Amino acid sequence: MSYGFLALNNNNQVLVSSDTRNLHFIQKISTPAEGLYGTDSYGGIRQWRYRATCNAIPLPFFTMPTGDSYGIARITDVGGGQWDIEIIRTGTSAGYPELYIFAEPSATSSSDGYGMVVYADNGVTPVFDSRLKPLVVVGGVSVSQTAAIRYNGPPYGLSSDNCSTGEGSSGGIFLPEGYNSYSAAGINSIPKPIYSYNSLAQGNILYAFGRSEQDCLGIGAYGGCIGYGTEETWNSYYWCFYRGGIQIINADETLRATWMPTRFNCFWTYDADDSFFGIGVGGGGGSSGQWPYNNETLNLSGNTVIVANGGRYD
Repeated sequence: MSYGFLALNNNNQVLVSSDTRNLHFIQKISTPAEGLYGTDSYGGIRQWRYRATCNAIPLPFFTMPTGDSYGIARITDVGGGQWDIEIIRTGTSAGYPELYIFAEPSATSSSDGYGMVVYADNGVTPVFDSRLKPLVVVGGVSVSQTAAIRYNGPPYGLSSDNCSTGEGSSGGIFLPEGYNSYSAAGINSIPKPIYSYNSLAQGNILYAFGRSEQDCLGIGAYGGCIGYGTEETWNSYYWCFYRGGIQIINADETLRATWMPTRFNCFWTYDADDSFFGIGVGGGGGSSGQWPYNNETLNLSGNTVIVANGGRYD
């Protein structure tokens, strides 16, 4: 920069610059506006919607009051300076995180008459205002999810017939196992850690089970049916969809990039084909449930976790 304002710390890192818009505290949201989804299956899934009031694009931070995995699933502009922020968490407890909202200084104001305001090169847009509460970052790391969500092979014993095992009662077949670990040294010394992490990684696991039966009402010969026969086929497709999350292991100050189950279901098909002396004469069948995505993982590249001290803004 040839002119303007620049403040660096002892590590030559930028603290304040007229070329960047520093983030400032806007509001704290203690309780969600709505519970979107909840189940105790597959280790527990919880999803909430929070409503923030902010006149600029918000950057949410969340607390992690339990040892479960967390992530920001969606930020939606609903108009009128209102934003919906969706949080996903694993686990079965009733607790939920608090949200801290930050945005550029133009999204808020102060009545204090003293302080320092830094403007962009247009001389109009504020990029830093000491009268407000600037975001102070105390840590950060780039993380990524594992390519494999589970390491064990397909399960056994699930029914092929009309998903009769039940998509929510099939044991732990979809519990995620893969995670990457990162150092979070010093996290226990932060009075109230808050985290910004967008859940970008996605994945799906599909397990298919099928069987078929032949019923010959004529004469069975050479592996076929001479006369009238029926062939019935059942297929059930059990699946689970995942999003990336983060988890803090306080005992050894470790941060994990994990997988979080978010939705699961089962899709089934049934077909009955009738034939008379080898000629198809019709039949029947049906299907129901929710069809899954393909088996794959997406968006596994590095994703940033930012850590701050929420106690500064309470």
